[in-house]
Amino acid sequence: PSAIMKLSQPDPLLLHTDAGEAARTLADQGFALLAPEVLAGWVAGRGVADPEAALESFATHWQNLPADAYLRDGGRYRYRRHASLIQRAAQGDAELQPHRAHWQPTTYNALHGGIERWFEPVEAGMLASPAWQALIAPLGQLFGEAESLRGLPRPDWFIEAHTFRIDTRNGVGRPTPEGAHRDGVDLVAV
Repeated sequence: PSAIMKLSQPDPLLLHTDAGEAARTLADQGFALLAPEVLAGWVAGRGVADPEAALESFATHWQNLPADAYLRDGGRYRYRRHASLIQRAAQGDAELQPHRAHWQPTTYNALHGGIERWFEPVEAGMLASPAWQALIAPLGQLFGEAESLRGLPRPDWFIEAHTFRIDTRNGVGRPTPEGAHRDGVDLVAV
């Protein structure tokens, strides 16, 4: 889909067109790149008639992100929202949890760690979109399969979802002003 294809194009030999193959790669090397058609297939497989339009509908939510008020470098270039969800291993769909602060210890994030960051919640319309669950649920299944392949049990997942945008109009944007860091989580999907 064009919404996904607009991203920088990775080496086609690294893209997985099969989720099972991607789970094996994730288990073996710690990362995997999914081809856009896999994501569109997940959305279509959940009964969304026009996956491309459903994914492109997310763009309206990205235009309504509030400024990140917690940038300690004084910048006004990052916009974001936050949601917390639980995905039960036995169910598949992710359940929205009460809104809470995003928090990281300073051992993971020296610049922005150690403070409660109360970002505005992800908009209800985005969370209610069939395309949202159509992406979140299979990602949890993919992560669970990778854990199983590593000999670990399939856990329930606590998910922190961040919708964010970096504004580069006034120069180079800084998506991670804190520099290279771990978020203190097991798995990340971008």
